[in-house]
This record gives sequence, C-alpha cells and structure tokens, in this order.
Amino acid sequence: MLVFVIFLFCDLLMAGVFFAVYGRKPVYEEGMLLGVHLPREAAQGAEVTALTTAYRRRTRRFYLVNLLLGVAVCLVAFWRFSPFLILWCLWLVEFVVGAQWLLLGTHRKLYDLKMARGWVVGEPATLAAADTRASAQRRGQGPGLAWHLLPCGLVLTTLLLPGVRDFLLTQGSGWGLLGSGLAISLTLWALHGVLSRRGNKVYSQDTAVNQAVNRLERQVWGWTLLLCSLFNAAACWSAAWWMARAHWVGSAAYGIYLVLELIPVAILTAGLLWMTRKRRQLLAGDPVPLVVDDDVYWRKGWYENPNDPHWLVQDRLVPCNYSMNMAKPGAWGGTIALLAGVGVLMVGLCVLFLWADFGGSSVVIAPDRVAVSAFLYDTEVDPQDIQSVTLLEDLPEDSYVRTNGLDDGRRLIGHFRGRESGPCEMYLHTAASPILAVETGDFTLYFNSEDPAETEAWYQALAAVVP
Repeated sequence: MLVFVIFLFCDLLMAGVFFAVYGRKPVYEEGMLLGVHLPREAAQGAEVTALTTAYRRRTRRFYLVNLLLGVAVCLVAFWRFSPFLILWCLWLVEFVVGAQWLLLGTHRKLYDLKMARGWVVGEPATLAAADTRASAQRRGQGPGLAWHLLPCGLVLTTLLLPGVRDFLLTQGSGWGLLGSGLAISLTLWALHGVLSRRGNKVYSQDTAVNQAVNRLERQVWGWTLLLCSLFNAAACWSAAWWMARAHWVGSAAYGIYLVLELIPVAILTAGLLWMTRKRRQLLAGDPVPLVVDDDVYWRKGWYENPNDPHWLVQDRLVPCNYSMNMAKPGAWGGTIALLAGVGVLMVGLCVLFLWADFGGSSVVIAPDRVAVSAFLYDTEVDPQDIQSVTLLEDLPEDSYVRTNGLDDGRRLIGHFRGRESGPCEMYLHTAASPILAVETGDFTLYFNSEDPAETEAWYQALAAVVP
C-alpha cells in the first residue's frame, strides 16, 4: 500500500509539473511562438494557427492518456514489485520522451515553415547582444552563496548531539538519512553557484528591463534553492530528534522526514512557475524589446552555437530550464554518458527486484553451521552459539525497522532491528506460518518457508544439531 501511495503521488506530481511546463497553451511572446521567432501577423495566420491547434489537441490527449496509464501502472504494485517497477520504468521513459517529442517536433515543424516562408524577425544572430550596465549590476541579486553554510551547518550539527552519535554508532540505521540530507544541501549549493555565475541575458534595448528580469531570475533561483536547503536541514533535524530522544527511527520518523523532503519539491516548482509568469509580465510591458533571430542555433530543438563561449544557457522553449551548448567539446559525450548511466541504473534495479521477487531462499543446516540466504543477504551461525530454537505462529509483537534489507509487503529479507527485541536477521514470507526463531545472544534469526511442512522439517533438523 505504501509503495502504491508514494508512486501514485509521484506520478500525479510529475504529470502536473510536466503539463504546467511543457503542455501549456502556446503563447506568442518576446516575438516568439514555441521558441521560433515569427512576425506577429504570421503567428496569427492560418498555417501557424492550424499547427498550434493540432499541437494543443495532441498534448491534451497525450497527458490524459499518460495520467491514466500512470495510475494503472501503480495498481500492479499490489501484486509484485518487480513487474510494477519494470512497467513504471517503461511508462516513465515513454512519458518523458513523448512529452519532449511533442514539443520539439512541433518546434521543428514551425521552424521549417518559417524558413519556407522566409519569415525573418529582428537582428541577425551573428553577434551576441550585450548590455554592459546590466552585466555590471550586482545589487539585489538574492542571497549570496555563503548563506548555504547555514543549512549545511545545521545538517552537520546533528552529529553534535550525544544521543545521535550513540544511535549511529550502535545501530547505524540513520546514516542514510543524514548522509543524503548533507548531499542534497551540497548539491543545492553547487547549483546556486553555477546559476549565480552565468552572465546576464539581454532582453531589451532598455537597461532597466534587462536589470529587472535578470534580478528577478537570480533572486528567485537564489531564495528558492536556499529555502529548499533549509527544509532539507529541517528533515535531517526531525530524524535526529528521533535518534536522540526516542533512540529509534521507525515508520513515523521516516514519514515526517519524507514529508519535509517533499516541501522543497513544492517550493522549487512554485518558485519556477511564479518566476516564469512574472518574467512574462515584465517583458510584455517592454516598449523597446530587443529581438535577435538566433533560431538557427535552436533549429534542432537544442542549443548548438560554436561561437558562444557559454556551456550553460537558458532554455528557449522552457525559460525556467537550462540547456547545455551542444557545440562544446564533450557535451554530446557527457549527455550520452548520463543517459546511459540512467538506463543502466533502471535496468539494474529491475533485474535486482526480479531476483528479489522470484528468487528462492537457501537454508543449510549442518553440524558445523546453520546458514540462511536470500536475495543479496546471508546469515551464518555456529550451532554452538545458538541459545534456543523456537517455532512461532507469528512474528513477536514489536516495532521493527529495516536497517539494511528488503521489505516489499510479501517478504522481509536482511537486517532489521526491533525496538524492544534489538537486532535481528529476517528471511520471512510474511503470509506464511509457522516461523523459526533462532536466538544467538547477539541477534535473533527469523526464517520460514511458504510450505509449513518444510519449516517443520527445518525445526527438527535444528533440534538435532543444537547442543
């Protein structure tokens, strides 16, 4: 159920954000329509209107179908996780590629139509426009990079709490939460640094307009990224509170941590959408816009300008995004490597969870060792160290947390910790009974088979080898 809720929320959020960013109604602004410079009369002509009408119709159909598919795929999580993950990855690839294909395909058709009709707008793109006064502006640029020391410091100061240090050293289940929190804060800091060092863009012959738009973009990016980092630090402190006070990180702690980590996603989305709307308002009131027809560098749907020294430029089709200059050495190689890495990761995860869902367990009971293994985990015990062997109908009542393992609703595999009972190793089919409990003194080993008779046979074999 939890997997279904999490992925359903992610699918709905992703579909909404993509539709808000990529699927909105094409609007003629800054002398452009869908990223192509056009004369106003051409943008309102029959040919262009027919193209944009078809684009809106296909876009609405595409997002509606994919929203329904995203919900349907999540239902598979109630059966098995690995088939669900495979279908979800396929849906994700289709959705992302399809959304880009719709937008870029229409952009390319509109560019071809422009070239065929000879519609030229503004100045030629042989030289980049410059506004030295706007470039020299440094006031009102939002928070400085040094402000990110605050959230990074807040994450690190959780380690100063004695209860947190004791929990991490004795139980070790909180390192992932605090480590990922620090990594997120550092990533947001680095992103702020990259964006703050990009050059100011020239939109108008009026310096005041250029200053206002560039100031808006820097302020929104700066404050949005800083707020995201602060809420990320708050998520880490919530986990630290559970470690220090309750000496436990259970489902409630993970739930609060997840909610606090989702707030930055909402802040970032809202900030970028507000920046796009405000930017549009500022430029709509500009009496002397500077139109430079550089469509030739965007004709393929991405930016490719060997004369531009910048590696990172503002995206033409989605102004709140940034694109690499694909004419730069290594840009294509880096992009292909990134896509290949994501592809390998997705395939690897699908293979792993297929193994987890359909791979069996191995149990060896011999006079010199008792070994249980499943998926990526294995536990071996010397019979001399076994204090007791018990056949249970159910897992003892306790609050268990997975410190390193698998919990897919059907099986519990790996390293767990009970709030009262302490560390334990589990290799359980949750719907099966009985359960073998092997107490060693250091931890308790729980395992069973889907076949009750096989579990009973293991119990008899253990009774024969345990002193």
